[in-house]
Parts: sequence; C-alpha cells; structure tokens
Amino acid sequence: MTYYDFVKEYMKVEECKNNKKYSSAGHTFCWSKNDLKEAEGLYWFYEGDGFIIDIHDFYIKEELIKESTYSISDYLSIYSSYVVSANGEKFNPYQTLTANSLYTLDFDNIRDDFLFLLHENSYYLTVSIGFKRELLEKHLLDINIDSESFYRVLLQTNQIILTKSLEKVAMEILNCKMDAPAADFFFKAKANEWISIVIDTYLNRKKYKIESDDSKALEVVARFLDDHFAMNVNQETLEKISKMSGTKLKNLFKEKYGQSITEYTQRKRMNVAETLLLNTELPIKEIAESVGYTSHSKFSIYYKRYKGKLPSEVRGLACEHHNLNCDCCD
Repeated sequence: MTYYDFVKEYMKVEECKNNKKYSSAGHTFCWSKNDLKEAEGLYWFYEGDGFIIDIHDFYIKEELIKESTYSISDYLSIYSSYVVSANGEKFNPYQTLTANSLYTLDFDNIRDDFLFLLHENSYYLTVSIGFKRELLEKHLLDINIDSESFYRVLLQTNQIILTKSLEKVAMEILNCKMDAPAADFFFKAKANEWISIVIDTYLNRKKYKIESDDSKALEVVARFLDDHFAMNVNQETLEKISKMSGTKLKNLFKEKYGQSITEYTQRKRMNVAETLLLNTELPIKEIAESVGYTSHSKFSIYYKRYKGKLPSEVRGLACEHHNLNCDCCD
C-alpha cells in the first residue's frame, strides 16, 4: 500500500483536488465537522525520496485522547513535528504541546504506553518531516556519528535550541505555494536542511551536569514560577531560592527545562491566557492583565509569538457557531 492509499484509508475521505491553501505538489485531505466528532480541518503531505513532509491543520472541538498511534514504519522511521499552535500534552515521556515546541517520534520503536492529549476548543497546527532510517544513517555514516547516540539525543523532549533552528524551515514549508516541478526541488532542499540542522545541533550541543541537590532546587524554582507567573519575579529572588549564582541558575534551568526562565514564565502565561480566551467571555484586556500585562498590545505581541495567532483570532475559535473553513476547496 502506498502512503497516499494509507492516508486515504485512514481518513476515510477523498483527496481535495482544488487545494488552495498549501502547495499543489502535495496532497490535501479534509475532515469536515461531519466526518469526525472531535476535530475538523485538513491534512496535507508531500512524499519525496526517503522522506515525507506533512502539515496537520485542525480545530479540536472536543478533548482528543490518542492511546495508540497508527503504524507508519513502512513509510517513515524518525518523525519530528514543529508545533505552530497547540494546547495539549504528549506522555511517556511527558511533554507540553504548545506553540514553538518540537516533538519527535520513532515509529520503528513506538512504545505500548503511547499517550497523546489535545484539549478542546484549541487549534492544532504542526509542520513535520519524517525520514526513513536508512536516509538518516547514510548522512550519519558519512560524518562518523554513532547512530544510537544520535537518536537518543534527538528523541529527548524540550529541545529549545533545535526548535528555534527548525522554526524557519517549518514556516517556509507552511507558506510554500509552489507548484511542481519547482516545489519538488524546494521540498528536497528543506528536507536536507532539516537533517543538516539536526546534525549540527547534535555536534555542537553543550551539556551541564545537574547534581541531585541542584535538580531539586530547580524544581522548587519552577514551582515558584508556576505559582507566581503573573508577577515580575526578579532574578535576585530566584538566586536566593535556588542558592545558585545567576549564571549557574540560568544554565542549569535551561538544561533541565529546555528553555530560559523568561520563556518558561511566558509560556505559562500564554497557556493560562489561551484557556481563558477559549473558555470564558472575559474581555481580552482583562485576560492580559490577569496574566501579568498592563499593555494590551504587548500581550498580543507575545501571544502571537508563543501561540502563532493573535488573541482576537483565538477568541474567534470559541464562538458557538464556529465553523472551520479549510480554504482548500471551491
């Protein structure tokens, strides 16, 4: 069975032949509100030699829990998704799924305890690239990298450095409107660029050893930030709580949580704001103030950065008569 046939059988819908939203070199399949109870939207993919690029573009209407995933090891091995917008979690290992995050799956070794949760009234938009293991290992062999060590690092959660590096590639793919044959060259180049970025990040990674006492101190700092996310907590206070110097605290916090202290706090604020936008009728200005912003415009800028949409756009998703238009059909 080809990957095209697999997608068609899995989604149980015909391909949208009049795709206008993404590159016509790929294939677009749509779930309308009548096709699936929990979600509506579209799935687009482009298949190259040894790789597949895809886009998930869905509005999650009801809480969606996946306790197993479809097996696509016949088509892909390593699959990384750059999250443009989401509100959910991946478990085992635990990882928050939110804007500007990255998660990676090994379809050759999917565990039985796979669990994936997306919350209701949220927008799920990801750009992903999957590779056959043979293609990746050819690149690794060329520069003498141990493949097991490479995969172990690649599958770690909260890789903020790699996420930032792949953001540009993901957004270029998302915004590509090229037709074949230009699109064929473009997507092959993006796949090779993805591999180059991942290998370069692996070779240049920095590791800070975190002792047990330091790890516990960092957890205390994180819990403090969780409880006081709407306040502007100064660095000095955090240094006293952790009993670390400023430099050590910054380095170890980023190593443990995959993001800086500032990013950790901002993400917490945006996650709370998203819940309020989708599930209450509070004015956006009041929501901004409740998560620590006196400036409505500044809140909108940060929200767009972390969630991929403006607060006003997200508020529209909560409308009772919301009907997602995939923009791909006449």
